[in-house]
Amino acid sequence: MFDDFCTRRKWFLAVVAGTLATFAAAQAGYAQGAWTALTPVASPTEGMTVGGVGKMIISAYGASSGGDTNLTRRYNITANSWSSGAAAPLPARSQAAYGDTTHAGFLYVIGGGNSGVVVSDLQRYDPVTDTWTPLASMPTARAGAVAAAVDDSMFVIGGRLSAAGPCSGGPYLATVEKYDIDTNTWSTVAPLPNPRSDLAAVAHGGKIFVFGGCTGTVSAPSVTNEVDMYDPETDTWTTGLAPMPTARASLAAGHSGERVFAIGGWDGVSPLNVNEEYNIAGNSWSTNTPMPTARLEAGTHSHGGRIYVVGGAQPAFGASTDANEMFKP
Repeated sequence: MFDDFCTRRKWFLAVVAGTLATFAAAQAGYAQGAWTALTPVASPTEGMTVGGVGKMIISAYGASSGGDTNLTRRYNITANSWSSGAAAPLPARSQAAYGDTTHAGFLYVIGGGNSGVVVSDLQRYDPVTDTWTPLASMPTARAGAVAAAVDDSMFVIGGRLSAAGPCSGGPYLATVEKYDIDTNTWSTVAPLPNPRSDLAAVAHGGKIFVFGGCTGTVSAPSVTNEVDMYDPETDTWTTGLAPMPTARASLAAGHSGERVFAIGGWDGVSPLNVNEEYNIAGNSWSTNTPMPTARLEAGTHSHGGRIYVVGGAQPAFGASTDANEMFKP
């Protein structure tokens, strides 16, 4: 009888342990990250090109209270401090291609808008020598596009022919152009399934995932929750991925491992602080800790498992913020 009791007790404990393990795993799957406020941007700015090289985050160009700028701002992650770099080439601009446009130690600034006019030039910044170099211009002048690097190519996706701010009117573009970094040449590749601007993108596993954006018409602009994936190897788009829970444009997107975090943005009425997590492998969404400062037109950089969200507009386009916040999933 004692042996039977021991056997049944071991079975019971095994069941309990398995249940607790399953519960713990489920809880871990929905673990919430934490935000930290960092040293603010020296001057409130929105629509910057933001990228990172090593432990330095570079924020170039952007619009402040005095209009478009050509400033280069350098943030030292370790020291939590800002310094100035060499002035970027004119014309001043904002709303250049969003996304992390760094490759092999350089930051690329692509297109954008100056005084309401879209531009097509491409500028490269070297943080080691603190110098800028002009490169071959993009075939299609535009603002509000997004870009992502895969291997030795930079892909510039969507955008608009208006430089008056997010969802300011089109025509919105489906155009996707590929920049070959080695040869300094451009080519056209498969277009977006649906034209849109002010979208976000993350490159992962040789693919590019794009999120949200502005769509509709000039008289009736709207925001979307669409998620698509581009495969540069086959030059094809995959549609029908799980949509974002919150439709929006002018959002930031960062990544940590197999997870993409779609942060902030604009729902067509007001800035957002939402932080929604996309599981690439599972093609599913969950909600994570909201960003402390609701904003649109922020820049972002992912480094060391953390996501840095820099500058932006709050409470609306044209009202810049100096917020600089870090999310640790």
